[in-house]
Amino acid sequence: MTEYDRERERKFKDLLARIVKSPLYKEKLSNYNLNGIGLNQIRTLPLTTKKDLRKAGAFGHLAVEMKEVAQYHESTGTTGEHSSSWFTLQDLGTGGRQLKECGVRLTPEDLVLIRFPYAMALPAFLMQQAAWQSGAGIVPASGRTVVTPYPRVLQLMERLHVTVAAGLPREFELLAETARLIGSTPSKYFPALRAICVAGELMGDKRREHIQKLWGVPVYNMYGSTETANIAAMCEYGIMHIVEQDFFVEVLQEDGSGPVEQGKRGGAAITTFSHRGSPLLRYFNEDIISVEPALCACGRTGGKLVHYGRSKDRIRFGDNVLDGFDIQEAVYSLSPVPDAWKALEQENGLHFLLDSHDSGKWSEDAVRSHLSGKLHVPVTIEIVNDSRLLDRVELVKYVPSTKPVYIQKLT
Repeated sequence: MTEYDRERERKFKDLLARIVKSPLYKEKLSNYNLNGIGLNQIRTLPLTTKKDLRKAGAFGHLAVEMKEVAQYHESTGTTGEHSSSWFTLQDLGTGGRQLKECGVRLTPEDLVLIRFPYAMALPAFLMQQAAWQSGAGIVPASGRTVVTPYPRVLQLMERLHVTVAAGLPREFELLAETARLIGSTPSKYFPALRAICVAGELMGDKRREHIQKLWGVPVYNMYGSTETANIAAMCEYGIMHIVEQDFFVEVLQEDGSGPVEQGKRGGAAITTFSHRGSPLLRYFNEDIISVEPALCACGRTGGKLVHYGRSKDRIRFGDNVLDGFDIQEAVYSLSPVPDAWKALEQENGLHFLLDSHDSGKWSEDAVRSHLSGKLHVPVTIEIVNDSRLLDRVELVKYVPSTKPVYIQKLT
């Protein structure tokens, strides 16, 4: 056994000792003999589901005394059900270190504009930690608030010579569209900007290329959740590496019954080695991912992770299985790329609503054929010229950003 393996075994045993301090795992693991269980036996232990966490309530997986708690976070999905997490000061520091694994390589010379929402969601606080740990300064330009609407964020970026911006991918698409509406070109208007960091939404290669083209700088993706903090970060070569000192990541069959073949898509099960406030064991988080070894020129050793979207967004047409990733890649390979879009599941195919300020360059037949060819399903399209998908009048006013819905399934 290598020193690396011994360290991971030590962290796993420490996790098993700590995790039973939470009510959820005290009950869940009461019939298991945890003595002597190593990482190679982790599949003998039960999965933790979102239903488990919601049933346990906000305090159910709290594993430390309240006096150790520094922050509480929760996310609200489209169903309105909360996912909770607790962070000690040590956890927040660990989360910042996880984001520092990103290829952006923050320095004391950087000024980082943080566009992630600062209310209840986690990424803004971890990005803040990463900046401070690197000696960088921050501009807290939170999304989802009237205080920092899109025009003001653009003004801040220009006036303060922001070097790195961080937020949801959609925010940088909307900021670019706002810039266009007020007569500027993002790729030329912000010469100090050197990189963008994104998290919190699905982003495949085509979407990343689109945002890079809009802004003229590299875009680095990060993958995590409110419950786990940041699991993987993209290096300068575009590979998303798992932070393996903090996480053990399994890829399982859709029903959680067993592992899939290496490199194939499956459900993510995340074990948090380092998190102390609300640690998780085999958290089956309803995401579709793949994992395979990565020999990368950046020198990082963590396995390569690809995120394909949420299992709830997976659509089946016979034997054809489409994840959010597949739909997104098809849309972002259009020319021009839409400013806004939405895919609606229908009985025998998909209906796309597409909005672009440059829609005159589209041929409806060509767009329909392109999407159908990429996705191998019948496609209908509607080119939208009103505000159903994107209200451009509101973009340039003091109106807060909202959470987008890209895929609407049949109920």
